[in-house]
Amino acid sequence: MSFAKSALRCGTMLLLAFVSVLAVSGCATKKYVKQQVDPLTGKVAEIESITKKNTEDIRDVDSRAQAGIQAATAKAEAADAKAATANQKADGAQSATDQIAKNVKDVESKLGNLDTYKLAESTEVTFKSGQFELSEEARESLDSIASKVKDQKGYILEIKGFTDDRGSESSNLQLSEKRAETVKRYLATQHNIPLFRISVIGIGEAKPAEDNKTREGRARNRRVEVRLLRSTV
Repeated sequence: MSFAKSALRCGTMLLLAFVSVLAVSGCATKKYVKQQVDPLTGKVAEIESITKKNTEDIRDVDSRAQAGIQAATAKAEAADAKAATANQKADGAQSATDQIAKNVKDVESKLGNLDTYKLAESTEVTFKSGQFELSEEARESLDSIASKVKDQKGYILEIKGFTDDRGSESSNLQLSEKRAETVKRYLATQHNIPLFRISVIGIGEAKPAEDNKTREGRARNRRVEVRLLRSTV
């Protein structure tokens, strides 16, 4: 009986010791697990924080990138608009340049033909010996030729004064100039012909001349020729 009790007591003690060992072992295991898990939990939290920050940084960069793209797009569109305006102005300038070149060419062509005149009509008026006053017949002849250029452009009246062979060369030159000036004055004052359209010169003794040995020849030499020249432009 005593042996049985002793054995039971020993078994119980062994069981208690085993349970204690298990308890201690379990506590140690939990502590070990906790020691292993806690660092992992911290790492996970750290990774989540880094991930969150990276995500926010990416969003911030993306937002700035989009803003930059929009600004660049707006600048590009503005540049395109300016380029289009510049092209339009360039086209307009080219068109204006072409027109100017055409006008210059036309003017040069006309200037090249300024000396191209064609005789349209002519008349003569005669004077008494030693005189330079206009007769009634001379006035009528001048009125007739002046009527042909009234309110017109592109013409010149060429006036040349002559004398017969009576008198000295110098006196005949002066007399021929007075006769030509008399005709010029009449056309300018009575018919309002611009002076720049009148060309005047005194020649003196007529050469080639009519026969100065006859009255008719000398009368023919005491004349002023008026030639109407029209521009061919």
